[in-house]
Amino acid sequence: MTKFSYLVIILIASQFATSQETYSSNSIPSELLENANAVIRKNDVQITIEDYDKVEIVTNRIVTVLNKKGLGDIKAGESYDDDTNIKSIEASIYDDKGKKISRIKSKDFNDVSAVSNGTLYSDNRVKYLDFTPRSYPFTVHFESKVVYNSTAFMPAWVPIEYFYASTQSSTFKVINETNVEVKFKESNLEGYSGINKKGLLSYEAQNLEAIVPQAYSPDFSTYGPMVRIALKDFSMKGVQGSNENWLDFGKWMNESLLIDVGELPEEVIIEIKSLTKDAKTQKEKAKIVYEFMQERSRYISVQVGIGGWKPTEAEKVHEVAYGDCKGLSNYTKALLNEVGITSYHAIIYGDRSIRNIDKDFSATQGNHMILYVPELDDEKDIWLECTSKTNPFGYLAGWTDDRDALVITEDGGKILHTTVYPTSQNKQNVTAQVNLSADGMATAQVTMETSGFQYQLRDFLQSKTDKERNIQYKQFWDHINGLKITNSTFKNDKEQSVFSEVLEIIAPKYASKSGSLLLFEPVMFSRNSYVPAKYEERNYDLKIDRGYVDFDQYTIVLDPQLTVDALPNKVSLETKFGSYLLEVNELEGNQLEVKRKLQINNGLFSKEDYKDYRNFLDEVAKHDKSKSVLKVGK
Repeated sequence: MTKFSYLVIILIASQFATSQETYSSNSIPSELLENANAVIRKNDVQITIEDYDKVEIVTNRIVTVLNKKGLGDIKAGESYDDDTNIKSIEASIYDDKGKKISRIKSKDFNDVSAVSNGTLYSDNRVKYLDFTPRSYPFTVHFESKVVYNSTAFMPAWVPIEYFYASTQSSTFKVINETNVEVKFKESNLEGYSGINKKGLLSYEAQNLEAIVPQAYSPDFSTYGPMVRIALKDFSMKGVQGSNENWLDFGKWMNESLLIDVGELPEEVIIEIKSLTKDAKTQKEKAKIVYEFMQERSRYISVQVGIGGWKPTEAEKVHEVAYGDCKGLSNYTKALLNEVGITSYHAIIYGDRSIRNIDKDFSATQGNHMILYVPELDDEKDIWLECTSKTNPFGYLAGWTDDRDALVITEDGGKILHTTVYPTSQNKQNVTAQVNLSADGMATAQVTMETSGFQYQLRDFLQSKTDKERNIQYKQFWDHINGLKITNSTFKNDKEQSVFSEVLEIIAPKYASKSGSLLLFEPVMFSRNSYVPAKYEERNYDLKIDRGYVDFDQYTIVLDPQLTVDALPNKVSLETKFGSYLLEVNELEGNQLEVKRKLQINNGLFSKEDYKDYRNFLDEVAKHDKSKSVLKVGK
């Protein structure tokens, strides 16, 4: 025994009978086949803690794959590096009747660098099963034994692994033979009758049916069952850490991972001070630094170091002019420090869906790093996304906005919330002058301005080719037959995060002729055609992550041969989820005026509200397609 206590985590499964019936798909209860692409037949976990810096995981897992979509549920592979040793790994494949058709030994597993797209280099490798089935269903029995020299990343028990995968049997047990305290958090167990707690950190699950995703549901982590564990004293590849709470964890990160990576070469210090010397405010200085970083650096994943958590040194990032999220954030922090601006690393979940760091359970969480800059010039806090070469200074919308992040300070970790983009700021304003001829052709000059969250939905167009932009516009306005973009100009106001598009378009057959009548849809540009699915039973609450406002106002100049026969009635809808207004009015000079406003409110609503929300969107879609009727000829 060393002077430290041992942590050994052993992930083992009970022994399985080898009869053909055990592996036959016919032995699966029928309710577990419903909505499932795969069935987890057995997945037991036993964790024995004997030391704070050593983990041995023995896996024994049986999965029956029902169709091609279930291949991702096999999970027959292990990653490794200099600090991780795969002691044994093998798999057996069984056909639909339970007959063994293949055995894959360690040497037969694919052994490749764990380098994802955008990764320059990595010290991680992976051994994985590469099996192409001739038919479905089939079963994989996977076994492995892996020894880790880190205990920062502890396996969680997730008895329902994700959508469309059912679980026949799964158990989880932690045995602690040391004085190292194990923290744990149970989430969403009470809602599943097949899950039982057998004792302290001992659980079992039987016959859990597959979960089917539903539109506008909250993140899976908010309702999927899970038990998470962490050690209050742990090791991350030889670096000892303490984890009583977020304050503790953050202090460990600062002192062990971040304190020695901020040095810069003298030449860049001189350069950045020169660039900022005439700045009148601290915010202006910070903006100059951010744009300097964007101009000379690019994002690339670099997964070496302590578990992928320690940033590459700022000096190295400057030298090679690239880095991952950690390296670029750290480089920007070092530059800001040289011009007298304090900033902090922030760990976060980056995703288009909003997911929070769990503020009630300190542990290694998150998949991304950004930079937090406290109040500058008495203005609100600023958050910097350092992997983007195009984001305006302080702009986060669409990937890291409106969520809890772990901010690492000298005093420890703090949970702070990133920038929220209110509904009223997430705008799309469209104005247009449209000319409609008697043969149904429409020509128009269109101006569209987007801001707030909606800015990042459009600003990418500026960097596209004409051909690529035309494809995007035809997809965006797919209801306009034969659409042609004859001219386009753009203005990107990064100071206000407003993107403007001015377009000249032709739609040869926008209106259709029926005898002496011409029929057309006056809502020509912004439309809502999406109506979410109808469910016999809604299982989850309704979550709208981001609200927005779309406003259209345009004039349609009619050909002298055209006169108005019928126009849509005024529509005004008011709900808790938002509102909708549509007016089509006849003006002097043989013109029509179209006004449309759609507002969607963000928020969490009860599952009983879903039907009303769907009905609201259905009404909007119906009115957006409403027709006007014109007479041709005097």
